[in-house]
Formats: sequence, structure tokens, C-alpha cells
Amino acid sequence: MKTAIILFDGPCVLCNAWINRLCQWDHKDQLRFASLDSKTGQQFFRERNLDPNELESVVFWIPNETYALEAQATFELFKTLGGGFKILTLFNIFPNFVSQGVYRLIARNRYRWFGKLDACPLPNPKYAHKFLS
Repeated sequence: MKTAIILFDGPCVLCNAWINRLCQWDHKDQLRFASLDSKTGQQFFRERNLDPNELESVVFWIPNETYALEAQATFELFKTLGGGFKILTLFNIFPNFVSQGVYRLIARNRYRWFGKLDACPLPNPKYAHKFLS
């Protein structure tokens, strides 16, 4: 079983709500998490010459193999979780510009609609092993 790293926007209330849920749904313990601006996140961007300021909030990354950004990252995440989540990958039938457009609409408005924290919150101690620096 491969471990996937999810890079997310640490201060984003919506993102943190999803990360908390993902911790609960990850019964195979195959997900790890780090904020976009963490050491892990910065390493990811540096190694790929990507600008983190051009990204809208989420990265799905299997080190030494593959990565996906934004809308595609969510589809890869659902595939990895398996089970009933795989059905959500059906939304991948839409052209990329549609799924990416919807994703970016939500991402651009996430602070206005859901709020922004002053700092990335500490994880639930039960799931602390899933969080990278």
C-alpha cells in the first residue's frame, strides 16, 4: 500500500474540515497531510519548480511516483480512499475545464464563504501521526 501526501491550505476552514473528515475515513491509514507552506510542501514545490502562489489549495502526491493538483487531486484522493468514494470519480467524466472551473470557483471564494484561521490548527491527537512538518 502506497502512502499519499495531501498538501492543503492550512488556515482554510473548509480545507481543515475536509482534512478532519479524511482522517476519519482513511481506514487503511494511507494518507498523510501537510500544509502547503510546511517544509514538506515547500520541498514539493521546489523539486518541481512550481509556484505555490499559483495553486488553488490542494495537492495529491505519491512521492517518487505521481502528483495531481486541484480538481484532479480530489479525484485521485477519492480513488485512493476506495469503497463508496470511488463513485465520486464519476465527476471526472466532465471535461477538465469544467471540473477545474468549479474547483477554482470554490477555491477562490473559500475564505469568504467558510472563513480563514489565523494559523493552521493542531490536529486531533488521535490522528497526529498522519501530519508531516
